[in-house]
Amino acid sequence: MPRLARLPPIQFGWYYVTLRSVTNRRIVTSQTELNAVRKQLRSTLREKGAQLHAGYIAEHEAHLVLRVGKRSVSAITGHFQHEYARLFNQTHDEHGSLFRLHYRVILVQHKKLLVPLTHYVHWIRRLEAPDDYQGGLWWSSDAAYRGSKREDWITTNVVLRMLTRGAYSRQIQEEAYRKLFDQPPAPNHARLFRHGSAKDPRFLADSEFIADVWRKTGRRSPDQSRPARDYEGDIQDVVMQVIGQFIALCDQRLSQGQAAAWRRVVTSENLRSRSRKRPLPMVRALSASYLIKHRIATPAQAARFFNCGPKPLSAQRRRFYEARFRECFGAKPEILFCPTLETETVE
Repeated sequence: MPRLARLPPIQFGWYYVTLRSVTNRRIVTSQTELNAVRKQLRSTLREKGAQLHAGYIAEHEAHLVLRVGKRSVSAITGHFQHEYARLFNQTHDEHGSLFRLHYRVILVQHKKLLVPLTHYVHWIRRLEAPDDYQGGLWWSSDAAYRGSKREDWITTNVVLRMLTRGAYSRQIQEEAYRKLFDQPPAPNHARLFRHGSAKDPRFLADSEFIADVWRKTGRRSPDQSRPARDYEGDIQDVVMQVIGQFIALCDQRLSQGQAAAWRRVVTSENLRSRSRKRPLPMVRALSASYLIKHRIATPAQAARFFNCGPKPLSAQRRRFYEARFRECFGAKPEILFCPTLETETVE
C-alpha cells in the first residue's frame, strides 16, 4: 500500500513528530551526545521559531511534541536531523544517514489532546522498559514539568495551565501535574498516539477538526476502503509482552547465572538489531509465530520490524525454536502469550 502524502504545512500548527535511527546506528551513544542532541534541538527550534512542549530522546528514537511558527515542520525537522547527523559523524569519524528517511508527523488538535499526548510521551520509557525505566541512555522533558530541572527552552505553561484550568500558581500546577502524570496513560490513548486517528492517521483529532483541515487545504481524505495501519505499533505491543514473560520464565526456571545473562540480552533494542546472541533468535522466532498465526503481521512485516531477512523467521526456524523453547523451559511457547494458563510440562 502506498504511503499517504504528507499534509500541506499548517502555520502555527501543533505536531507529534517521531524520528528513528537507521539500522545499526544510534542517535546517542553517551551522556555527552545526549546533551549535544538537546543542544542542537534547542538551537534549531529557536532559529525556526518553534516550541517544544514535550520530548523524549533515547538511543534509537526521538519523540517531539512541537508547535511550529511560520516555518514548516519538515523544514524544522530536516534542519535538525542534518545538523545533528553532521556533528555526530564528525565526532565518530563516520558518514552516511543517521535518521530514517521517512519520519512520522501527525497534526494534533491540541485543545483536546495536548495533555494526554504529553502524558504518553513522558511515559514512553516506562511503557517500553517497565522493569528498568530509570536505566539506560535517555532524556525526557518530564523533569522540567516537575520543577526538578530548569530547562527554559521547553514550554511547559500551556499544559500546566490546561491541567489547572488557567491557574498561575506554579505550586498548584506542579501538584496537578504529579497527580495525573504519576499514573500511567490510558491504554486507549497510547494506542491512538501510536496509530493516529481512525479517520485519517495523519491526525490526532476529532472528525470535525480533520474535516476543517481537509477543507482549508483542499486535500481529500484517504481511501477508507484501504485504511493505513501502523503495523509496527501492533508488533511492538506483542514483543513487549513476550519480553516481560520470557524474563519472568528465566527467573523461575533457569539457573541464576543463565537467567541473569539472558535478562541482560533480551531487550527491545537488541531484538531489533542484527545480533544473534542467545536467546535473541529464539525470542524473535517465537514472537513471529504468534504475529503470523494471529494475522497481526505478515512474515515480511515481522522481518522488517526485526531488521532481518526472511530466513531467520521462516517456518522451519520457527518450529526449531519452538522445540528449543520446550527443552529450555519445559513448557509450550504459548505460555509467553497466555501466562495465566496452566502450562503443560514437557516430558
